[in-house]
Amino acid sequence: MNKNSGGIVFLIIIGIIGFIIISIILEENDANNVSVTTPYDTDVTETEATQTGWPPGIDNPNMELAENKLKKNYYLILDGSGSMSGEKMKTAKKALSRFINLVPDDANIGLAVFDSGGLSERAPLGSSKEQLVNQIQRVNASGYTPLESSLALAYKQINKQAARQLGYGEYNIVVVTDGEASDGEEPGPIVNEILRESPVVIHTIGFQIGEQHSLNQPGRILYKSANNLEELSAGLGDVLAEMEDFSVTEFDGN
Repeated sequence: MNKNSGGIVFLIIIGIIGFIIISIILEENDANNVSVTTPYDTDVTETEATQTGWPPGIDNPNMELAENKLKKNYYLILDGSGSMSGEKMKTAKKALSRFINLVPDDANIGLAVFDSGGLSERAPLGSSKEQLVNQIQRVNASGYTPLESSLALAYKQINKQAARQLGYGEYNIVVVTDGEASDGEEPGPIVNEILRESPVVIHTIGFQIGEQHSLNQPGRILYKSANNLEELSAGLGDVLAEMEDFSVTEFDGN
């Protein structure tokens, strides 16, 4: 091989190495500059969606996708601890039943309760309103207040639904409680996880406990204090306040 041929080979090798380096840099830039579409951007098409790491399981090729990926989702947590017994529970059942019947039919509602039967999901997201109301009426107040575990349960179920909707739609956890968490059930860690990792909105109605509650976190959790049926109904109404044609006054009446 003569001197000129050796120089050409050297230049070709340098060019190949340069091309590889430039390709790697461009790929890294594309990954860092990917656009983010939040679940609240409901005016984009499905094909415009970009995966941002939430919800978990969104990459599962075997996932059964929801027919309507823009649905709003409300996961209710009802405190059925011993302190909610008597008139408090009657009031909570009435207000929640009103709320359920006012949620638009094209939204998903789920329900978790902790009461004499322990903590469990009583109706999954997408349950009928009749099923939800029936489950609420069956709550028997007794026991402790596992706020952390109930929020973790709600978040798990919302994540599953969000994966079926490819992250589109809206996601709300609605807590009705009359007291602080039992020992070992402080909600701080799970609240931080939910707010850090997802667009899920946490709403809390503090029933007959005023403003002093661990779930009253301005700028992080939407908290309302309620002392009677009208105020509890109004607090739940605020969860729907951004819906078109909704009026909190619709909660008045029987």
